[in-house]
Amino acid sequence: MLEKIQSLCKTHKITLTQLERELGFGRGALYKWTKSFPTADNLQKVADFFKVSTDYLLGISPFTNAKEAGCSIRVAGMKLALDNPRHKELIWDAARININSGFWFQDSTRKYIEGLLKKVAFTDSEYYDLSLFVIWELILPPDFREKAPVVFVLWEQSITFDLDYWSIPKLTIEDEESKIFYKDGPGGINGDDERTRYLATERVEEQDALTGSYEPETIAAHHDGEEWTDEELAEIERFKEFVRSKKRDK
Repeated sequence: MLEKIQSLCKTHKITLTQLERELGFGRGALYKWTKSFPTADNLQKVADFFKVSTDYLLGISPFTNAKEAGCSIRVAGMKLALDNPRHKELIWDAARININSGFWFQDSTRKYIEGLLKKVAFTDSEYYDLSLFVIWELILPPDFREKAPVVFVLWEQSITFDLDYWSIPKLTIEDEESKIFYKDGPGGINGDDERTRYLATERVEEQDALTGSYEPETIAAHHDGEEWTDEELAEIERFKEFVRSKKRDK
C-alpha cells in the first residue's frame, strides 16, 4: 500500500511528508502503515486526496476508480469481442437496432455509429463509444482478484468472456471525448431527466443501492398525453438499465 501511495505522490508531485501535513497526519505516519493497518477514516482521506478508491490502495482493484474501471474494461472487452465472429455479429446487430430505432440517440450519433460499422480499425475512444451505444449493462465481478468473467448485456443477448483485469491497459475517457449524444444533447439524460421524460408521475419509488437514486417500480402506459405500447414500454425498461449502467461507470 505504501508503494502505491508513493507512486501517487510522485505523479502528483508531492512528498510523503507534504501529504501527511496536508491530511493532518503525524510525521512518519504513512511509513507506519507497513507494520499496522490504518484506520478506515485515514485510508479514505488518502483515497479522497488522490481521487482513487480505497480498493485500489488496498490492492483489491487494479483500477484507480470506477471511471477507469468502466473505460478500461469496456475498451478491452470490445476489442476482444470484435475479434470473435459470433460476438461481432451480435454487437453489429445491436448497433443496427439502435440506429434504426431513433428512440434515444441524436441523429448525429446514429450517423457516427453507422460510420464506425464501416471501419476496420478503431481508436480507444471509438471502442468506448461503440460500447456505450450497444451495451445495456456491464456486469463485473465483485472482486477483481477473482478470475470471474465480464458480461456485456445487449438487446436480449449477452456476451460473456474472461479478461485479465490486472494486465489490460488502464485508461480514462472523459465525457467530452465521447460522441454519444442523446435526444436532449450531450449528457442530457440523467436520473432526473429520465424520470421526467419516460416515467409516469404516479409511481412507487425504491432507492437503488448502487446509484443512490430513486427508481420507480412501474411505468404507466401514458405520459404527457402520449400513449405507449407494450413494446415501447419494454424499450423504456431496457433504456433504464442502460442509464443505470452508465451511472455505475462514473
